[in-house]
Amino acid sequence: MIETKVKEIIARVLNVDIALITDELSSGEIPQWDSVGNLAIISTIEQELDVEFPLEDLFDLTSVQSIVEEVKSLQS
Repeated sequence: MIETKVKEIIARVLNVDIALITDELSSGEIPQWDSVGNLAIISTIEQELDVEFPLEDLFDLTSVQSIVEEVKSLQS
């Protein structure tokens, strides 16, 4: 499932317990998820899930839910 894969990637990139990665979690809510962490998340998701986020959407991808929704739309 895409949601599970995205959460696993975010937890691994940020080096936090996956239990912290909820749908409502947004950048800035945990110290590891800053602007650099967000770029690392986006880059890793693009590589591992074989998607490419449109440049104009990158600034909107700041929550678990927004990232999951964007991946789903790119894979459909």
